[in-house]
Amino acid sequence: MCIGFGLTLNVAAAGRNIVFTSQNSTERVADADATNDGMQQTLELNFSPENREKLRKALDDYARSVDHGHDQIEERRRAMQESIKVRFLDADSDGDGTIDRQEATERLPQIARHFSQVDTNQDNVISLDELEDAQVRILERRKAAEAAVEAKKLQDADAGAVVIKRKNKQASDNTRKRAL
Repeated sequence: MCIGFGLTLNVAAAGRNIVFTSQNSTERVADADATNDGMQQTLELNFSPENREKLRKALDDYARSVDHGHDQIEERRRAMQESIKVRFLDADSDGDGTIDRQEATERLPQIARHFSQVDTNQDNVISLDELEDAQVRILERRKAAEAAVEAKKLQDADAGAVVIKRKNKQASDNTRKRAL
């Protein structure tokens, strides 16, 4: 909710952004790249890093107060990060703080299959940070895919509603013609 802030909220759906502007309650659809670039420029020009952090904190506090499941989500996130750390330390058989291809193959076969994508700095070992970053990227892709599916469902539902309205209008027109 953007009451009194004069902020713009972007919602990505089906490769396009829907932009809701709180100042004049208009809705416009813009090209995703142009909107994202413009939004980033707006954030950089209008908000200092300190103000951006304050805004993030305020939004997080608002989410906590409104969303009763927020604490559960945060707890799951912490548990997931702890699980990643435990699995990483278990796989690090030589105790050097990294996992090489051999250790990954022996103890983390799913990571071994995607070793090159997880090893972002291409040093032939995976650090805990690289593993956590990979997990975040996976979750982001999953959320984006789920959002795309939801957007498609909404689009299909809207298209279905238009077809139904058209059929109802045709039926009522035909009824009117018969009555005359």
